Amino acid sequence: MMAWLSVDTDDEIHLPAHRGHPHRSSNSMPTWRTEGYRASPRLLNATDRFIEWVEDGPQVTIFLIAEQLDCSEFTKRMDILSAMPNILIACHGWGHRCWSAWPEDAAGFSEMLIESRDRISAYAKSSWRPWFRAPGGYVAPWMAGPLAGAGFRLDSSVNPSRWVNRKMGGDWSVVQQSMEQCGLIERPWLTTRFGPACGPALSLFPFSVFARRAWRRNSHSITGEPEVENALALYWHLLDHGRNSGHWQPPLAVRQ
Repeated sequence: MMAWLSVDTDDEIHLPAHRGHPHRSSNSMPTWRTEGYRASPRLLNATDRFIEWVEDGPQVTIFLIAEQLDCSEFTKRMDILSAMPNILIACHGWGHRCWSAWPEDAAGFSEMLIESRDRISAYAKSSWRPWFRAPGGYVAPWMAGPLAGAGFRLDSSVNPSRWVNRKMGGDWSVVQQSMEQCGLIERPWLTTRFGPACGPALSLFPFSVFARRAWRRNSHSITGEPEVENALALYWHLLDHGRNSGHWQPPLAVRQ
């Protein structure tokens, strides 16, 4: 199976401990609307390291949070990335609200999708793809209809691990079926028999040990076209590139 590489642009403020979750967050987020975002120095530095790593590198999809285009310093870096032929840009929501952790709100979710889609697609132009990843991996079956209605063709929010079933109510197959019934392609994340293998699992012991091995086994062939290829999603975060004094790299079998 082909590997599809993607990176999420979450900043420190977007961690569920800070914002977006009704119970885990220190700051309340009753609505999805946010404004005045400014990137942290940590994210800006990590983005610089990512730019160095991905230049002339593999095909990577960036799942961008729409509010981040409020920040000129971050947008300057995105300008460099969006001009690269190996970079595509997709949607990671507006302000990183953990939608399935809140009461069902199809109307609000639909409104957010449309505004995020319009803002990101207008910015990314030819690099834009109508693909979505739920913030924090919080996804539920009711979200499939609004996604299809907003013109999204692919979702990559499913983390089929028993360790995170609470994010969607206990059965990932129900989410996948809902997406498929609404005409969306679902590209679940790489996992191992021990648990998650993407995102935070890459640095969270002991999951990280098994995750790195799984990445190397599953990244010999890379595609940038997950709608066409039956691709397995391997994803990490921009902030990861600030690890190890800026020398961190995703554990791929091959770089190109």
